[in-house]
Amino acid sequence: MAELFYREDRDSDFFNACEQVRREETNLSVSGIVSKAILRPAKSFYLHRREYSAIIRKNGIELPKNEIKKLLHLDILERYRNLKNENPCMDVLEITKIIAGQSAPRFYISERRAEDIYYALLKKPQSQLYT
Repeated sequence: MAELFYREDRDSDFFNACEQVRREETNLSVSGIVSKAILRPAKSFYLHRREYSAIIRKNGIELPKNEIKKLLHLDILERYRNLKNENPCMDVLEITKIIAGQSAPRFYISERRAEDIYYALLKKPQSQLYT
């Protein structure tokens, strides 16, 4: 199971994505905001390098039952395979470093969890937000 290593970074980036959606589309409910923000590109996958290595080592065997986590694993594996095909001499550690430094195509958060995060961050005073 992937450990969320950079939770505060992920939550802060997700909050900023929500706020951007809210500014762009003023008539959306919180549910609508988070469902659009989830699909925005994220700055990273927010995992520790050892988690990337574990995902790559499993190579799609025993994928998580959780659909969001499964999608995370499949996206990382696709990046690994593409990089390995382009650079056959690179080892797993080198490729893992590259993937860890790349942005992710989306936030890997369920809509329910995303709403909880967004509501919690909305309740914090501005000075306590990590934006």
